[in-house]
Parts: sequence; structure tokens; C-alpha cells
Amino acid sequence: MKIVIFGSTVMTAKVCRLLKEEHDIVGYIPSVKPNFPGDMSEFKRIRQLPEDYDIKLSIQFDRKIKKLENAFNLHTGILGDWGGCDILYHTLKSGHHEQGLTFHGLTSEYDYGPIISKVTYPVFTDDTPVTLYERMLNITPGFCTTALRTLENIGLDRVSECHQVKPRIFKRKVDIDPGGLEEYKQTYYRIYERLKLLGEINE
Repeated sequence: MKIVIFGSTVMTAKVCRLLKEEHDIVGYIPSVKPNFPGDMSEFKRIRQLPEDYDIKLSIQFDRKIKKLENAFNLHTGILGDWGGCDILYHTLKSGHHEQGLTFHGLTSEYDYGPIISKVTYPVFTDDTPVTLYERMLNITPGFCTTALRTLENIGLDRVSECHQVKPRIFKRKVDIDPGGLEEYKQTYYRIYERLKLLGEINE
């Protein structure tokens, strides 16, 4: 399958490195301000969609994709309960025991579209945003590979028949308890420093 990638985070890079073993990564359109910039140097950076590709795949892309035909998203939460932003933060704050990933078709509505595949992973009582992010990061490439195999199996012509569910949307910073705002701000820095230590951040 010929894939155009939207995004340029650490997660995007890790997924692309595995996907290239089975698919043709035609090129990638980078995020404007990726939270955790990844090393995408082995892939072709492009400014606009090429003529020849099969699907578009958004992985932590920070802009809205306008051309939605054959466009898909790798969402870092289980839809429809966990749409929007800061999913790991809210997962830990609410005391949930699992979280997951969703691969779905893109529509004009945020985190809403035909669901191709989901996977869950455990959340332990001693988890922090850093340990949970690492778990998610390690699971994501394999899940995306499996989701694409599922997509190939059902065919692009049947995507619209897949189940859709209206998501609960968490807005960035809006749904944060004011008393926990400082802790929330530290979450980003702690993950960033961990990824930097692991050599994943592209500075």
C-alpha cells in the first residue's frame, strides 16, 4: 500500500519505521509544532499530496486534513469514550484501568469516523504519564501495522460501512482541574525529558 503520512512526532517516526517493511511510505507532511518531534530523516518530506498514493494516514498531526477521501487517523485513545487531547492525563486522573488506540477513517468531525480497529492496554496503579506514554509508544507501531492489514482485508470500498460512534471530546487545557494545572504542565516536560534521554527526540 502506498501511504502519505501526516505528522512528524516521535510516534510518527516509530510507526513509519515499522510500516516501511510492508508498505511504501510515499512521503510525509510534517506537523507545524509537534510536541515531541521525531527523526523523520529517512522519509521524504513533501509539501503537498502526490498524485500516486492509496491512503493518507494522520499520526499526531496538528492540523485538520481537508481532503478526507481515503484518509485515516491513528488516535491515542479508545473511541468513543476518549476523544480529543490529553488522554493519558485524564486516564490517570480518573483512575481507569485501561486505555488504548483507535484506527479510524477521517470525517469533518474531530475523532469521529468509521472505526477500523481498536486495541487496549493496561493502566496500573503506579503508572505515571511517562510510563503510560512509553507503553503506548511501544504498542502503537505494531497496532498500526495490524490495523492496516485489517483495512486491506475489508477494502477501502467498505470503510463507510464500519461502525461509528460520537466521541466524548477532551479539549486541551480546558478540562483540567485548575488546582492541578501545574502538575498538568509538568506532564509534558517529564515525557519530553524521558524521550530525550532515550534518544527519540529530534532537536
